[in-house]
Amino acid sequence: MSLKILILSDNADVRRQLKRLIDPHPDWKVVGTMAFNKASTESQRKCSPDVVISEMSRLDASMMPLISSIRDKFGGSKILAVSSQRDSRLVLRMIHSGAIGYLIMERASEELAAAIKTIAAGGLYLSPGIAGLGGRRPS
Repeated sequence: MSLKILILSDNADVRRQLKRLIDPHPDWKVVGTMAFNKASTESQRKCSPDVVISEMSRLDASMMPLISSIRDKFGGSKILAVSSQRDSRLVLRMIHSGAIGYLIMERASEELAAAIKTIAAGGLYLSPGIAGLGGRRPS
């Protein structure tokens, strides 16, 4: 069974970079890459992704409703948030908003496959080195 992955990012270069990291996996299929404003319920019906990778160049409290919106639009999908931020408070808020994984963008080439496998199996993935979490998983 193939794992269907949707990549959301407002940065076309980042979308291409993440897709290149996924393409070598024969059981994974990128079913779409799009900017946030293009992600709609219609998109979900067309591709019904198992995993949504949501890259956010800026991560602050104003981004939490975006994660909730992605969760609502892509109901059965697991959300992996990707950003350069390492602030544990923001990461925890993102998890509480609906993401079940958080990957530090600079570590994507080393960690993306592990993150996808973990969240696709229903586990929580957090990049090592998130400030203040010290490898702990949020409760």
